Amino acid sequence: MVLKIAICDDEALVRGDLISALGTLDIEFDVKEYSSGEELVRSEGIYDLIFLDIEMNGINGMETAEQLRKKGCKSNIVFLTSHTEFMQAAFRVRAFRFLEKPVDRKMLEEAVAETCSELRQDKKIVVKSAGEMVTVNCEDIISLEAFGDGTYIYTKDDVICAQAQLKNLLADLDDGSFIQVHNSYAVAFGHIRALNKTSVSMDFLKDEIPVSRRKYSQLKTSYFEFIRSNAKYV
Repeated sequence: MVLKIAICDDEALVRGDLISALGTLDIEFDVKEYSSGEELVRSEGIYDLIFLDIEMNGINGMETAEQLRKKGCKSNIVFLTSHTEFMQAAFRVRAFRFLEKPVDRKMLEEAVAETCSELRQDKKIVVKSAGEMVTVNCEDIISLEAFGDGTYIYTKDDVICAQAQLKNLLADLDDGSFIQVHNSYAVAFGHIRALNKTSVSMDFLKDEIPVSRRKYSQLKTSYFEFIRSNAKYV
């Protein structure tokens, strides 16, 4: 998962320090800097997490957040401030949390971890099945199996016959949580119970899923990287 982050602060030094602190965390992220609230509001960027200084020249952070919410922004907003008197007003803009300057690494890590957890829980895809549009919670997907021009989506509670090719579904699910293990099969890292050179056992599924010989090495490497990277967050 690559976390999309915006940092809005009129002090370049603060922005730089925060980016450096994010770089010490075990996450992948893409960050965009803004030096004013006006600049952030004008942007068309869509972010998972916004770090927003309350005390800025021009419109302050609270006003910036209000304008973002009016535009439909659903990002988690973390206010950077040392003044607790702003907290009451923050309820109006659904503030995610506050961080004092200079930012404490542990508090920063907690904010990032909680955002990652929410994103995994909230991500959904919409597929066409039996002539209807069906919404599927990505966290519930155990594996995918290709058939002809369609794909079976195995979840905790159901099997959905999606009118979409496996490669297209994997593109929609491209957040580092899934891997193709065979020409006809893909699995969710988070639901792997055990793996060997020829098959993988999955939570909630009775039958093992075949692993092609040429894909085993990448599966093993990617799986242990997923475990290492996500141990704090899953």
